[in-house]
Amino acid sequence: MNDENTKYLIEHFPNLYAGVGKPLTESLMGFGFECGDGWFDLIRDLSEKLEDKGVEAVQVKEKFGGLRFYLAGSTTDEIWKLVQDAEELSEKTCEICGEPGERYGGGWIRTLCSACENHRKTERV
Repeated sequence: MNDENTKYLIEHFPNLYAGVGKPLTESLMGFGFECGDGWFDLIRDLSEKLEDKGVEAVQVKEKFGGLRFYLAGSTTDEIWKLVQDAEELSEKTCEICGEPGERYGGGWIRTLCSACENHRKTERV
């Protein structure tokens, strides 16, 4: 994720992203948001819902074409449902541009729109 989006999330949701300044032995948020900017809105919306729930994000990344959002703290079924909904939505949202997308293979599995997938194909050639 780009620096501007990263800064926005950290500044607007300081409780949720308190791990950004911690050693990597305590939180993997030191690596930042390990996904594309197309999921920014998804992550921002989820962050708004989680900021005051007493949880802390310990890692936010892409894996197998979907968002993975790992938490520490007192989690509830409500919290897990919010995370699950965002992760499921990411599997239908282009990780690069945020348009509707689908999962593509070809090495790394990514969720992309057809335009971003076509660009990725031409980059590989």
